[in-house]
Amino acid sequence: MKQILVIDDEPGIANLVSWCLDPLGVGVVLASGLESALEVAREQEIGLVLLDFDLGGEDGMEILPRLREAPNLRTVPFVAFTAHDSRRQEAFAGGVVSFIGRPFASADLRTTVELHLVR
Repeated sequence: MKQILVIDDEPGIANLVSWCLDPLGVGVVLASGLESALEVAREQEIGLVLLDFDLGGEDGMEILPRLREAPNLRTVPFVAFTAHDSRRQEAFAGGVVSFIGRPFASADLRTTVELHLVR
């Protein structure tokens, strides 16, 4: 089964996302930045990436092109998953398929995942 990769420097977010997506029966894996995300992508089958913009020392939009170069992530949809609603246009220009603002409604998260997850 393909996993959802959550790239966020807040570990509690993965638990919250996992809980929200539990009714869909999908797995969630967490990476805190570029290097850990690339490592996860080498080890897991990823069907969707939820990418935060504020990753401590890294900017999600700046690492997006490098993530897309990874062989296992080239065809995977990316969803911006961030509290920075002002960067919505930048996110779509960068190639994300959807934008989920935080805080988020669990129903919106599930709908977005159902729509874009590559199974």
